[in-house]
Amino acid sequence: MEYREWWREFDDIDLRDGNVNFIMNDEQDMIEISYSDGMFIDVGLDKDNIYNITVVASNDAEGWKEPLCVKQFADRDKLHDCLQEMIDRFREDIPDEDENERRTAELLDKYGIDFINVPKDEIAELLNEELKAPKKGSSEYLRLLCAYLYCAGGDDAVKLIKKAKYSVNMDVGAMIDGEWISSLENGGMPDGYVRSREEIVASIILYYMDYEYKQQWK
Repeated sequence: MEYREWWREFDDIDLRDGNVNFIMNDEQDMIEISYSDGMFIDVGLDKDNIYNITVVASNDAEGWKEPLCVKQFADRDKLHDCLQEMIDRFREDIPDEDENERRTAELLDKYGIDFINVPKDEIAELLNEELKAPKKGSSEYLRLLCAYLYCAGGDDAVKLIKKAKYSVNMDVGAMIDGEWISSLENGGMPDGYVRSREEIVASIILYYMDYEYKQQWK
């Protein structure tokens, strides 16, 4: 295949605040677009030379289990327009300046990343208040509240995290890790499906250290 900067044809795509990654090493025009709220758009060419544009609420096993949409077509000339169409369809009502990120950053500024020693009652109160009337695009904010609550632990934490995961919407449900619930229910012991409590807490801290770092460069 003749070398070409094929990705240049997508320079005019409106990503709607997404971060794009062009995978250069397989000559299959593969594209990945990630968003701060967890949504992920994947473009790839399958073994039958059919293009697949897949939209998932989160780029993990749970998100890929139930994709939001899969668009398939064989005509390479449609790729640019089909990709823009999918981005517009799923990102149309989401503002570029993400209120979700601002609220999450403020929460991190207030309580920090010492997840074990947060004031549990305050976190529970904030989560209960948000669940009464969840703001649009509150998935990352709710995820952080649930992360604090998981690390604080307790039987009441299980009930609240379950409520957040299953009673708001698909985006929020995808952002809140079901492993946290399983871990609280089994006393933090590892098994074939759940990591130890220590491992989960460490992964939460690393996630939000990285989140803070990324916010500094926006």
